[in-house]
Amino acid sequence: MEIKKILENTSNFLIKRFIEVLGLFISILSVLLLISLLSYSPEDPNFIFPDNTEIKNILGFRGSFISDFFFQSIGLISILFSITLLVTGANIVRTKKLLLIIQNSFYLILYSILGSLFFTVYYPESFWLSINGNGGFVGKFLEKSFLSSIINLNQKFYFYFFIIIIFIFFLLSINFHPIKFSIRQSERKLFA
Repeated sequence: MEIKKILENTSNFLIKRFIEVLGLFISILSVLLLISLLSYSPEDPNFIFPDNTEIKNILGFRGSFISDFFFQSIGLISILFSITLLVTGANIVRTKKLLLIIQNSFYLILYSILGSLFFTVYYPESFWLSINGNGGFVGKFLEKSFLSSIINLNQKFYFYFFIIIIFIFFLLSINFHPIKFSIRQSERKLFA
């Protein structure tokens, strides 16, 4: 009976450490992604113009390609993408629940798609994202669909609608719960 209990405790311990390492790995990758996105330069080598040799990205050649890929595919919303991954990794380490990856990825995909469409429709021009604009090629693809005709029915309404929906999905993707947040704030005030 003791051996069974020891094996259960050992396996639980190993599973929890594996989950923590995975969460830490996701957080580290997201920090590196955020650094590469924030140090992006259009003059760096990328998929379209790979010949330039001077790299301004802090993470070098790989950072240049990764940041170009994210900005050209989903546009400016990729900065929120990296923040979601950072918070997801931290939440996995804290709660030890792998299901957070699937749950947060669902909301991340939703707000990435909507954010790309939003930036393509309302802020298409960019000085440093000149090829696909602020919404990336995902936004350009969605703009050519039936969605643009729906948005054109009432552009002012859909402008605010997109901002609210993207904000809500972003908060859901980082597991922000206003009730739990307010309870924690009130507990801090009680013990301060």
